[in-house]
Amino acid sequence: MEYIDKSSHRDKGIEITDDYLNVIWIQEEQRYPVDFYGSFRSLPNKQNCFYKQMTKVLLDNQRYHCCYCMRRLTGDGDTTLEHIVPQAVGNDMLQEYQKHKDEFPMFGEEILKLSSSFSKEKNPSKPPYPHTVSYDNLVASCYGLFPKLNNGVVIDDKSGHCCNNVRGRSPILPIYLLPNVSTLLGYCVNGIVIEKDNPMWEKIVREVIVSARLNWKTLVDIRQLWYVLKDVDIEEINACKNDSAKRLDILQDNLYLTDIKQNRIDELINKFRKDSYWNCFLLYDWFHNINWN
Repeated sequence: MEYIDKSSHRDKGIEITDDYLNVIWIQEEQRYPVDFYGSFRSLPNKQNCFYKQMTKVLLDNQRYHCCYCMRRLTGDGDTTLEHIVPQAVGNDMLQEYQKHKDEFPMFGEEILKLSSSFSKEKNPSKPPYPHTVSYDNLVASCYGLFPKLNNGVVIDDKSGHCCNNVRGRSPILPIYLLPNVSTLLGYCVNGIVIEKDNPMWEKIVREVIVSARLNWKTLVDIRQLWYVLKDVDIEEINACKNDSAKRLDILQDNLYLTDIKQNRIDELINKFRKDSYWNCFLLYDWFHNINWN
Protein backbone atom coordinates (compact mmCIF):
# COMPACT_ATOMS: atom_id res chain seq x y z
CA MET A 1 0.00 0.00 0.00
CA GLU A 2 1.29 3.46 -0.79
CA TYR A 3 0.38 7.04 -0.01
CA ILE A 4 -2.27 8.61 -2.23
CA ASP A 5 -1.90 12.38 -2.45
CA LYS A 6 -5.37 13.43 -3.59
CA SER A 7 -4.45 17.11 -3.68
CA SER A 8 -2.62 16.69 -7.00
CA HIS A 9 -5.84 15.92 -8.93
CA ARG A 10 -8.42 17.65 -6.72
CA ASP A 11 -9.23 20.51 -9.13
CA LYS A 12 -10.07 18.11 -11.95
CA GLY A 13 -12.05 15.82 -9.64
CA ILE A 14 -14.11 18.70 -8.26
CA GLU A 15 -14.72 19.93 -11.80
CA ILE A 16 -16.27 16.56 -12.71
CA THR A 17 -18.54 16.64 -9.65
CA ASP A 18 -19.57 20.24 -10.42
CA ASP A 19 -20.34 19.36 -14.04
CA TYR A 20 -22.44 16.41 -12.90
CA LEU A 21 -24.40 18.49 -10.37
CA ASN A 22 -25.05 21.15 -13.01
CA VAL A 23 -26.57 18.51 -15.30
CA ILE A 24 -28.95 17.07 -12.68
CA TRP A 25 -29.98 20.41 -11.12
CA ILE A 26 -33.79 20.81 -10.97
CA GLN A 27 -34.16 24.49 -11.80
CA GLU A 28 -37.88 24.86 -11.06
CA GLU A 29 -37.47 23.32 -7.61
CA GLN A 30 -34.04 24.80 -6.86
CA ARG A 31 -32.71 21.48 -5.61
CA TYR A 32 -30.92 18.28 -6.63
CA PRO A 33 -32.62 14.91 -7.07
CA VAL A 34 -32.17 12.15 -4.49
CA ASP A 35 -30.57 9.52 -6.75
CA PHE A 36 -27.00 10.70 -7.19
CA TYR A 37 -25.03 7.57 -7.90
CA GLY A 38 -27.33 6.02 -10.50
CA SER A 39 -27.25 9.05 -12.77
CA PHE A 40 -23.53 9.52 -12.06
CA ARG A 41 -23.00 6.22 -13.91
CA SER A 42 -25.24 7.09 -16.87
CA LEU A 43 -24.92 10.82 -17.57
CA PRO A 44 -24.16 12.56 -19.83
CA ASN A 45 -23.93 9.25 -21.74
CA LYS A 46 -22.75 5.69 -21.11
CA GLN A 47 -19.58 6.07 -23.16
CA ASN A 48 -18.37 9.13 -21.28
CA CYS A 49 -20.39 9.13 -18.08
CA PHE A 50 -19.20 11.10 -15.08
CA TYR A 51 -18.34 7.81 -13.35
CA LYS A 52 -15.86 6.95 -16.11
CA GLN A 53 -14.45 10.47 -16.08
CA MET A 54 -13.89 10.28 -12.34
CA THR A 55 -12.37 6.80 -12.65
CA LYS A 56 -9.76 8.16 -15.08
CA VAL A 57 -8.83 11.02 -12.74
CA LEU A 58 -8.57 8.72 -9.72
CA LEU A 59 -6.42 6.21 -11.58
CA ASP A 60 -4.12 8.99 -12.76
CA ASN A 61 -3.87 10.12 -9.16
CA GLN A 62 -3.08 6.59 -7.93
CA ARG A 63 -0.60 5.70 -10.67
CA TYR A 64 -3.10 3.10 -11.90
CA HIS A 65 -2.99 0.93 -8.78
CA CYS A 66 -5.75 -0.33 -6.48
CA CYS A 67 -5.86 1.74 -3.29
CA TYR A 68 -5.83 -1.44 -1.17
CA CYS A 69 -3.97 -4.36 -2.73
CA MET A 70 -1.80 -2.51 -5.30
CA ARG A 71 -3.09 -4.48 -8.29
CA ARG A 72 -2.30 -2.69 -11.55
CA LEU A 73 -5.50 -1.33 -13.13
CA THR A 74 -6.50 -0.03 -16.54
CA GLY A 75 -9.96 1.43 -15.90
CA ASP A 76 -11.38 -0.80 -18.64
CA GLY A 77 -13.72 -3.13 -16.75
CA ASP A 78 -11.29 -3.86 -13.92
CA THR A 79 -11.91 -0.83 -11.70
CA THR A 80 -14.58 0.11 -9.19
CA LEU A 81 -14.95 3.35 -7.26
CA GLU A 82 -14.58 2.89 -3.53
CA HIS A 83 -16.50 5.26 -1.25
CA ILE A 84 -14.37 6.06 1.78
CA VAL A 85 -17.49 7.03 3.71
CA PRO A 86 -19.83 4.26 2.46
CA GLN A 87 -22.72 5.06 0.14
CA ALA A 88 -25.41 3.81 2.52
CA VAL A 89 -24.58 5.63 5.71
CA GLY A 90 -26.38 7.72 8.33
CA ASN A 91 -25.41 10.79 10.30
CA ASP A 92 -24.19 8.69 13.22
CA MET A 93 -21.50 6.99 11.13
CA LEU A 94 -20.57 10.21 9.38
CA GLN A 95 -20.01 11.82 12.77
CA GLU A 96 -17.68 8.96 13.69
CA TYR A 97 -15.62 9.71 10.59
CA GLN A 98 -15.63 13.41 11.42
CA LYS A 99 -13.89 12.67 14.70
CA HIS A 100 -10.81 11.92 12.57
CA LYS A 101 -10.84 15.08 10.46
CA ASP A 102 -7.54 16.24 11.97
CA GLU A 103 -5.82 13.28 10.28
CA PHE A 104 -8.21 13.25 7.30
CA PRO A 105 -9.36 16.82 6.52
CA MET A 106 -11.74 15.59 3.80
CA PHE A 107 -14.10 14.40 6.56
CA GLY A 108 -14.71 18.02 7.58
CA GLU A 109 -18.26 19.43 7.48
CA GLU A 110 -17.09 22.12 5.06
CA ILE A 111 -15.94 19.49 2.51
CA LEU A 112 -18.30 16.51 2.76
CA LYS A 113 -22.04 16.17 3.34
CA LEU A 114 -24.35 13.17 3.19
CA SER A 115 -25.99 13.00 -0.23
CA SER A 116 -29.38 12.44 1.41
CA SER A 117 -29.01 15.71 3.35
CA PHE A 118 -27.64 17.59 0.36
CA SER A 119 -30.63 16.67 -1.84
CA LYS A 120 -33.14 17.92 0.75
CA GLU A 121 -31.73 21.45 0.84
CA LYS A 122 -33.01 24.30 -1.28
CA ASN A 123 -30.18 25.63 -3.42
CA PRO A 124 -27.39 24.12 -1.28
CA SER A 125 -23.97 25.72 -1.38
CA LYS A 126 -20.91 23.87 -2.72
CA PRO A 127 -18.71 22.85 -1.02
CA PRO A 128 -19.54 20.72 0.88
CA TYR A 129 -20.23 18.14 -1.81
CA PRO A 130 -22.57 15.12 -1.60
CA HIS A 131 -20.52 12.19 -0.36
CA THR A 132 -21.53 9.66 -3.02
CA VAL A 133 -20.05 11.72 -5.88
CA SER A 134 -17.40 13.79 -4.10
CA TYR A 135 -13.84 13.44 -5.41
CA ASP A 136 -12.54 13.66 -1.85
CA ASN A 137 -14.61 10.62 -0.86
CA LEU A 138 -13.66 8.43 -3.81
CA VAL A 139 -10.67 6.23 -4.59
CA ALA A 140 -10.10 3.60 -7.27
CA SER A 141 -10.16 -0.06 -6.23
CA CYS A 142 -10.03 -3.41 -7.98
CA TYR A 143 -12.93 -5.87 -7.92
CA GLY A 144 -10.88 -8.41 -5.94
CA LEU A 145 -11.25 -11.10 -8.59
CA PHE A 146 -8.79 -14.01 -8.81
CA PRO A 147 -8.61 -17.28 -10.75
CA LYS A 148 -9.93 -20.34 -8.91
CA LEU A 149 -8.87 -23.98 -9.07
CA ASN A 150 -11.52 -26.69 -9.04
CA ASN A 151 -10.11 -30.23 -9.17
CA GLY A 152 -7.00 -28.88 -10.86
CA VAL A 153 -8.96 -26.93 -13.48
CA VAL A 154 -9.08 -23.13 -13.51
CA ILE A 155 -12.65 -21.87 -13.43
CA ASP A 156 -14.06 -18.36 -13.78
CA ASP A 157 -14.74 -17.03 -10.28
CA LYS A 158 -16.99 -13.97 -10.22
CA SER A 159 -16.74 -13.47 -6.45
CA GLY A 160 -14.84 -10.48 -5.17
CA HIS A 161 -12.41 -11.71 -2.52
CA CYS A 162 -10.69 -8.52 -1.38
CA CYS A 163 -10.76 -4.74 -1.48
CA ASN A 164 -13.92 -2.75 -2.28
CA ASN A 165 -16.37 -5.60 -2.79
CA VAL A 166 -15.73 -7.29 0.55
CA ARG A 167 -15.13 -4.11 2.53
CA GLY A 168 -18.77 -3.14 2.01
CA ARG A 169 -19.98 -0.72 4.68
CA SER A 170 -17.25 -1.45 7.21
CA PRO A 171 -16.35 1.89 8.86
CA ILE A 172 -12.62 1.76 8.19
CA LEU A 173 -10.30 4.73 7.87
CA PRO A 174 -8.40 5.48 4.62
CA ILE A 175 -4.88 4.81 5.84
CA TYR A 176 -3.66 5.11 2.23
CA LEU A 177 -4.21 8.88 2.60
CA LEU A 178 -1.56 9.06 5.33
CA PRO A 179 1.91 10.11 4.10
CA ASN A 180 3.50 7.60 6.52
CA VAL A 181 1.31 4.64 5.51
CA SER A 182 4.36 2.58 4.49
CA THR A 183 5.54 2.67 8.11
CA LEU A 184 2.20 1.45 9.45
CA LEU A 185 2.00 -1.92 7.71
CA GLY A 186 4.50 -4.41 6.37
CA TYR A 187 4.66 -7.24 3.85
CA CYS A 188 6.21 -10.43 5.20
CA VAL A 189 8.32 -12.80 3.10
CA ASN A 190 5.58 -15.44 3.41
CA GLY A 191 3.15 -13.05 1.65
CA ILE A 192 1.19 -12.00 4.72
CA VAL A 193 0.53 -8.29 5.29
CA ILE A 194 0.70 -7.19 8.94
CA GLU A 195 0.15 -4.07 11.01
CA LYS A 196 3.28 -2.61 12.58
CA ASP A 197 3.72 -1.72 16.20
CA ASN A 198 2.23 1.75 16.49
CA PRO A 199 0.04 2.62 19.50
CA MET A 200 -2.04 5.15 17.57
CA TRP A 201 -2.62 3.23 14.34
CA GLU A 202 -2.06 -0.49 14.99
CA LYS A 203 -5.72 -1.33 15.66
CA ILE A 204 -6.93 0.82 12.75
CA VAL A 205 -4.50 -0.77 10.28
CA ARG A 206 -5.53 -4.24 11.45
CA GLU A 207 -9.18 -3.33 10.81
CA VAL A 208 -8.32 -2.25 7.26
CA ILE A 209 -6.40 -5.48 6.58
CA VAL A 210 -9.29 -7.59 7.87
CA SER A 211 -12.15 -5.59 6.33
CA ALA A 212 -10.53 -5.39 2.88
CA ARG A 213 -9.39 -9.02 3.28
CA LEU A 214 -5.85 -8.25 2.22
CA ASN A 215 -4.66 -11.67 3.33
CA TRP A 216 -6.88 -13.56 0.91
CA LYS A 217 -5.17 -16.86 0.03
CA THR A 218 -4.25 -16.22 -3.61
CA LEU A 219 -3.20 -12.64 -2.84
CA VAL A 220 -0.83 -14.00 -0.17
CA ASP A 221 0.53 -16.52 -2.70
CA ILE A 222 1.14 -13.75 -5.22
CA ARG A 223 3.05 -11.63 -2.73
CA GLN A 224 5.17 -14.57 -1.57
CA LEU A 225 6.10 -15.39 -5.15
CA TRP A 226 7.12 -11.78 -5.79
CA TYR A 227 9.42 -12.04 -2.79
CA VAL A 228 10.95 -15.24 -4.18
CA LEU A 229 11.52 -13.54 -7.55
CA LYS A 230 12.69 -10.21 -6.12
CA ASP A 231 16.20 -10.61 -7.57
CA VAL A 232 15.03 -11.74 -11.00
CA ASP A 233 14.97 -9.06 -13.68
CA ILE A 234 11.42 -7.84 -14.29
CA GLU A 235 11.82 -8.25 -18.06
CA GLU A 236 12.66 -11.90 -17.55
CA ILE A 237 9.54 -12.31 -15.41
CA ASN A 238 7.35 -10.60 -18.01
CA ALA A 239 8.84 -12.74 -20.77
CA CYS A 240 7.22 -15.80 -19.17
CA LYS A 241 3.73 -14.51 -19.92
CA ASN A 242 3.41 -16.38 -23.20
CA ASP A 243 6.02 -19.07 -22.62
CA SER A 244 4.84 -21.83 -20.27
CA ALA A 245 8.14 -23.72 -20.43
CA LYS A 246 10.15 -20.64 -19.44
CA ARG A 247 7.58 -19.96 -16.70
CA LEU A 248 8.03 -23.44 -15.22
CA ASP A 249 11.80 -23.01 -15.32
CA ILE A 250 11.75 -19.69 -13.49
CA LEU A 251 9.42 -21.08 -10.84
CA GLN A 252 11.47 -24.19 -10.22
CA ASP A 253 14.86 -22.48 -10.42
CA ASN A 254 13.93 -19.89 -7.79
CA LEU A 255 11.55 -21.73 -5.47
CA TYR A 256 14.00 -24.59 -4.95
CA LEU A 257 16.63 -22.12 -3.75
CA THR A 258 14.44 -21.10 -0.81
CA ASP A 259 13.74 -22.80 2.51
CA ILE A 260 10.05 -23.08 1.65
CA LYS A 261 8.67 -26.54 2.38
CA GLN A 262 8.26 -28.93 -0.52
CA ASN A 263 4.47 -29.14 -0.34
CA ARG A 264 4.26 -25.34 -0.44
CA ILE A 265 6.62 -25.21 -3.43
CA ASP A 266 4.48 -27.77 -5.23
CA GLU A 267 1.36 -25.72 -4.47
CA LEU A 268 2.86 -22.51 -5.87
CA ILE A 269 4.22 -24.21 -8.99
CA ASN A 270 0.90 -25.93 -9.63
CA LYS A 271 -0.91 -22.59 -9.44
CA PHE A 272 1.38 -20.18 -11.21
CA ARG A 273 2.44 -22.40 -14.10
CA LYS A 274 -1.15 -21.85 -15.31
CA ASP A 275 -1.71 -18.87 -17.63
CA SER A 276 -4.55 -17.30 -15.66
CA TYR A 277 -2.68 -17.33 -12.35
CA TRP A 278 0.55 -16.07 -13.90
CA ASN A 279 -1.24 -13.24 -15.68
CA CYS A 280 -2.91 -12.26 -12.41
CA PHE A 281 0.48 -12.44 -10.67
CA LEU A 282 1.96 -10.01 -13.22
CA LEU A 283 -0.66 -7.40 -12.29
CA TYR A 284 1.04 -7.11 -8.90
CA ASP A 285 4.48 -6.09 -10.14
CA TRP A 286 4.41 -3.21 -7.62
CA PHE A 287 5.78 -5.82 -5.19
CA HIS A 288 8.92 -6.41 -7.21
CA ASN A 289 10.76 -3.54 -5.57
CA ILE A 290 9.53 -3.15 -2.00
CA ASN A 291 11.12 -3.56 1.39
CA TRP A 292 10.04 -6.90 2.84
CA ASN A 293 9.54 -7.70 6.52
